[in-house]
Amino acid sequence: MKRKIIFYFMIISLFTLSLVMVGFGIGIRQYYYQGIVNTFQSQAEAVPSVFTNQNDFTNSNLMEFSDEIIKNYQFEGAELQLLKRSGKVIQSTTGFYEDKTYLVDPSVLDLKTTYKIEKSSYSGQKIMAVYTPFVFDGQVLGILRYTTSLTQVDALIINLLSYGMIICTFIAVIVFLISLRLGNMIVEPLNNIIDFTKKIAEGKYKEKIKNTYPNEFGEIARTLNYMGDEILKTDRLKNDFISSISHELRTPLTGIKGWVETMQDPDGLTDEEFQFGLGIIDTESERLINLVENLLDFSRYQSDRMKLITSEVKVDKLIREVTFQLQKKAEIKEIELIVETTPVIITADGDKLKQVILNVLDNAIKFSYKNSEVHVIQLVDDDSVSIKISDTGIGIKKENLKHVMESFYKIDPKSIGAGLGLVISRNIVDMHNGVFKIDSEYGKGTTVIISLPLERY
Repeated sequence: MKRKIIFYFMIISLFTLSLVMVGFGIGIRQYYYQGIVNTFQSQAEAVPSVFTNQNDFTNSNLMEFSDEIIKNYQFEGAELQLLKRSGKVIQSTTGFYEDKTYLVDPSVLDLKTTYKIEKSSYSGQKIMAVYTPFVFDGQVLGILRYTTSLTQVDALIINLLSYGMIICTFIAVIVFLISLRLGNMIVEPLNNIIDFTKKIAEGKYKEKIKNTYPNEFGEIARTLNYMGDEILKTDRLKNDFISSISHELRTPLTGIKGWVETMQDPDGLTDEEFQFGLGIIDTESERLINLVENLLDFSRYQSDRMKLITSEVKVDKLIREVTFQLQKKAEIKEIELIVETTPVIITADGDKLKQVILNVLDNAIKFSYKNSEVHVIQLVDDDSVSIKISDTGIGIKKENLKHVMESFYKIDPKSIGAGLGLVISRNIVDMHNGVFKIDSEYGKGTTVIISLPLERY
């Protein structure tokens, strides 16, 4: 990539410098050539006319005054030829008569000065021939043809172009060094970022991009470092989660296995102890079933395999069923369930929605103090139905509240099932295009608000 950056920069730079040199060459050539033309034209216009006292002019007059014309209009260092309007040579500063006719641009007869780049028939050198009209009384009587060698002018142009090439070469070297530096500035951070991502892919989440880069590269580096921290945090939470789940599974299994072994030899057990053992087995089995179901639901959601089976659901009836189901548990803790509902029917997955309300209400009872109240209030507005479940229990600390809805996060190792249930509940509400919100103050209680749309989603 570094080579490509340098290559493209140099291509663009050389192309630009080439265009500059071509423009410079054309410009200085036009400047010097036009300067020569203007010099000869000024010479022709500055000399007083030799026909000032002539009233009647003919071609014979032009022949008669040709010597005087040549003498007055000649320019040092240049050859002058006097031509007829047809381009036929009348006389020249060399003194030799040439029976020659030049092809004259018609614009010269319209009082314009033109020039041609030709090759001298004598020396073979490159020359410029300037054709300027010889005017008297507003009429073109003949044509003055100045010729001069371009050897020195071309040599000067070549020298200037050489200086220009030296400057362009110097600029190209500077551009090369800048592109080299720029290539390093781009490639070095990229290489460090690539190395970092490889280490992350290998599971080295503690690695960091230590260098500080400006602009977008710095933002990418900070983002990747943050990503590494989050992955490390999630990995630790996942490991803690697995450890806690293992403990959660082991505890009821140990209790079940212990009572099964005890009950295999019932001779030493009273009927009351036997029934107590069956109750323990039933309770722990139910606990295992709920935990496994939560794990399955969570796995389905994470892999996008959880599907909703929708139908018309009476929300007020669903809330009454859930509170009735948990009434016994609330009475054991001497907690009063206060329920306020409004009849309403929505389109939803009744079983999944019941699971959400059951989980939230169960948590409210579980983390409330004895002799307290849990309020379940269901309201309906124009476009949604909201279910508000609030308690006056232990609440959640502020630093934990922002993480409580994250996957694998746990506040209390003993509450792993509850934490997982909140994540699943939020996912179910999200699938219904609803809103799941938790407000809590440590030591004062928690409020969960579930909002669901009335229209079909």
